[in-house]
Amino acid sequence: MQRVAGPTPEPVDAHEHLTTSLWQRSEDGSEVLRFHDGDRWVAMSWSELAARVRAVAAGLIGSGLRPGDPVGIMSPTRAEWTIADLAVLAAAGVTVPMYETDSPQRCAWVLGNTEARLVLAGSNELAERIAAARDEGGRPEELLVLDEGALDELAARGDDDALAELERRLDELSGDAVASIVHTSGTTGRPKGCVLTHHNLVWTTRQSLAAVEAAFGGERPSTLLFLPLAHVFARIIQFACLEQGALLGYARSREHLPDDLQAVQPRFLLGVPRGFEKIHETASEQASGRLAGRVFELAEDVALELATEEPGPVTRLKAHLADPLVYRRVRNSLGGQVRYALSGGGPISDELVHFLGATGLTLVQGYGLTETSAPATIDRPEDTRVGTVGRPLPGVEIGVDDRGEVLVRGPNVFQGYHRDPDATAEALDEEGWLHTGDLGELDADGYLRITGRLKEVIVTAGGKNVAPEPLEEELRAHPLIAEPLVIGDRQPFIAALITLDPERVESFARDHGPPAEELHEHERVRDEIAQAVEKANQQVSKAESIREFRILERTFRIEEDELTPTRKPRRATILEHFSDAVDAIYDEDADPGG
Repeated sequence: MQRVAGPTPEPVDAHEHLTTSLWQRSEDGSEVLRFHDGDRWVAMSWSELAARVRAVAAGLIGSGLRPGDPVGIMSPTRAEWTIADLAVLAAAGVTVPMYETDSPQRCAWVLGNTEARLVLAGSNELAERIAAARDEGGRPEELLVLDEGALDELAARGDDDALAELERRLDELSGDAVASIVHTSGTTGRPKGCVLTHHNLVWTTRQSLAAVEAAFGGERPSTLLFLPLAHVFARIIQFACLEQGALLGYARSREHLPDDLQAVQPRFLLGVPRGFEKIHETASEQASGRLAGRVFELAEDVALELATEEPGPVTRLKAHLADPLVYRRVRNSLGGQVRYALSGGGPISDELVHFLGATGLTLVQGYGLTETSAPATIDRPEDTRVGTVGRPLPGVEIGVDDRGEVLVRGPNVFQGYHRDPDATAEALDEEGWLHTGDLGELDADGYLRITGRLKEVIVTAGGKNVAPEPLEEELRAHPLIAEPLVIGDRQPFIAALITLDPERVESFARDHGPPAEELHEHERVRDEIAQAVEKANQQVSKAESIREFRILERTFRIEEDELTPTRKPRRATILEHFSDAVDAIYDEDADPGG
């Protein structure tokens, strides 16, 4: 087995927990949170945050929360999410994050698995979903709504006895206490609850900060949170900001994001590949007209030249011309101060990394799972290697076995799946290695490249093993494509189901005439997708190439269980729901040309 270890880890005391840094700064009057209250932007200082967390934590104790009791949080990302999370942790409770997109069935499963007695819902609409889940077998005894003053209500329940009990629990709280049960996406079955301790999360936070020190450096590091805090990736960033003393801003919504970026002016961002693709697509759309379009193409070409060779005077001149017309506009659209972006959750094209780099935005990629407390590997901002997900965090070991499966070992690895010893035994071997289910390669310098999923490898009827991810990554880079799904397991050839991006479809319809709902059948759209398929096929052998594709009438939907809450496709569900399209591709009379 290939294996590589990260550098010596930063020390973490066994008694440190996730609220330690909050209490260390509890007398600090400087700003730590910035959020919009519906009328204006509000700043909250460290001392105000500590007082609020203390009051809510005492209220939880006054409500009967015992050490180790789970509390569900189902809400969009907002300041109250962070306050509630810290209060649960301070009271020695266990936070159970839930996605605002979760169906009642998934809610019922998560709540039944953890037996959470109390759930905090962001809105009345989400509370109704929790109530429906309770009817289906979820177990919360009390349901409070953040929009209706849930934190104020909890704080009012805390008396002197509860405050004294809080101090006692904080004195006894240590790293080995369970902090959170975070459920997996459930791409291949029911979600599993990953048990993460305070030490898992504090240790991973400390090592992540050591690895990306430049991104959190400067006079005042800051970020704007818009990814769901139900995801362990965003949650680690939350804890990293609290550990480092960085400003945490909260976006109101996707619609308000452009304005929120200007209000907070973050130094670093975190996002998923699709979000960064949208930045590029928006910049491309704004370059309307023949001259502007040529300038944008020049900017893309220059970005590649800057990244792949030592720039000469001609390249530097072209970059100077492209900056005010393209690069600076991208920087300004992100608030003007962004210098680093942390990307996780999937692959991102090399061309996009280079383009963002030319704008002055260093894209840092990483790799990890819920089971690894988010990152297991990460790029160093000062030493990125495009096409990889970086090297192991300090104190983490990465292995690649004979099958090509990526293994992870270290203090970031979870304790097991809640109430599922069989799944735990399957994931964790006797030597402490986590079997991730991902396929990867290690280069000579210890950088990891993810090449696919072990369970998603397609085996054609001819016995050819095909990893769909490289093809899907290339297809996803096309602006018209929302989600591609490469198929062909036990079939004679590889094919693809394609969904169109709704926003780009509307723009295309305005420019070319046909109604948006008919564009999946439009000849020009099909030609565009055919070119994208041809480009993707250049990355693989003929036996692995896509021979046929179908453009679907609609996008994949979370509410139809076709996408996980983190928007990963559930292949089995999609193949079932779109069986007519699959059958049409593999009709016995169809001739894919080989």
